[in-house]
Amino acid sequence: MKGYVLSVAGVVLISAVISIIAPSGKMGKFVKSISRLFIFVVLISPFVRFAKEPETFFPSAEMREDDVFLRKYAMKLSEADEAEISAWMTEEYGVESFVIVSRSSDDFSYQKIVVRVTNFGINGEESHIDIMSAARERLLERYGCDVEVEEG
Repeated sequence: MKGYVLSVAGVVLISAVISIIAPSGKMGKFVKSISRLFIFVVLISPFVRFAKEPETFFPSAEMREDDVFLRKYAMKLSEADEAEISAWMTEEYGVESFVIVSRSSDDFSYQKIVVRVTNFGINGEESHIDIMSAARERLLERYGCDVEVEEG
């Protein structure tokens, strides 16, 4: 790129000198036209080279995934899901829970959700089973992965 800018600057400078010293009349117009044509050729030369050899115009670089970033991002998404599910369990069923969400770092898909209900609150003993099975069904329907809801 630096060579291209220098060549354009050089051609413009030479053209300016030619236009100053060129004679007036038909010969002067001809010399000025040739110098403008030369400037135009220099300006479009990179595009012609790109049309012939596109891989040399833009050097190719090896692209690869940043596994560390993907794992950290999957972990951040899992943490957000854990907080959301825990809040939903409290709001929907009135229970306190500890949630673990596992996500794939390849495509961020859900792999497994584990919900440990730590406090059932004022719910009766028979309602524990109903709450756990209802929560499991709703989570399975929403997230579409392996879901475990257990007393913990």
